Amino acid sequence: MALIAEGSSNKEVARELSIAKATVKIHVQHILRKLNLSSRVQAAVYLAGRLG
Repeated sequence: MALIAEGSSNKEVARELSIAKATVKIHVQHILRKLNLSSRVQAAVYLAGRLG
């Protein structure tokens, strides 16, 4: 989530965490669904509100 909040793409997250881009995509989809959010932008805003 922190990398998404920073604006990292799936490719960048995958590289940072040494996992496949497809794995990142699936995890992001699950996170969005659990938080009832519809986009990465909403996830970033949500996280920013929780941290600040």
